[in-house]
Amino acid sequence: MKTFIKSIACALALTSTVAFAHPTKEEKTTRPEAAFESSAYVTNDAKIKVAIRKNAPAKVFLTLKDANGDVLFKQTVAKNEMNYSAKFNINELSDGVYNLEIESGENRVVKQLNVVSKKIEIERKVTVQ
Repeated sequence: MKTFIKSIACALALTSTVAFAHPTKEEKTTRPEAAFESSAYVTNDAKIKVAIRKNAPAKVFLTLKDANGDVLFKQTVAKNEMNYSAKFNINELSDGVYNLEIESGENRVVKQLNVVSKKIEIERKVTVQ
């Protein structure tokens, strides 16, 4: 009889710990995946290089604006074009700050580009013989 009571006590003890055990609720704090990744920079030979890699098929809109917000250039990247790269000649633009806006759906990235023209330095040497 003693062994029977001990067996029931052990069974109840093990069952109660398992019955009250439950997994904790995990909250994810990760951000949703962006629709695209992009890079843009101004080269030394007065060109803007832009590269876009899309994570999902969607249209992407490129807009180049000056400091006043005037649109200088606008282009749409096709829905099925997953990788895009381009070179834009900016020889005709004056020095200053320009904003390149890249957007797709709810995702929007604004890259600030500083355009500075190279100054030509003339070096003169006079030699006397």
